[in-house]
Amino acid sequence: MTSVDAVFRDRYGLHPRSAMRIQQAVAAFTSKVTIQGLESGTAPISAASMIGLVSAGIRSGEKIRIAADGPDEAAALEAVRALCEAGVCHP
Repeated sequence: MTSVDAVFRDRYGLHPRSAMRIQQAVAAFTSKVTIQGLESGTAPISAASMIGLVSAGIRSGEKIRIAADGPDEAAALEAVRALCEAGVCHP
């Protein structure tokens, strides 16, 4: 299992459309990916769960921890990190 810290940059926070894009990104990998809001103190949420992601309440500019466990964890981490730091839907 590996993890990386990033800043969530979508200007509207983690909303349904950004959650859907994250969910679609992790669907391409076999590794299990979680996202945790470090400032809001949320527990790690499965990145494959759109409802879980939206309910996490992650805000724009919040520091998050992305963790992955599986055979392609490095690629999964990089894909989700790049998406989150690029602004997902609204940079």
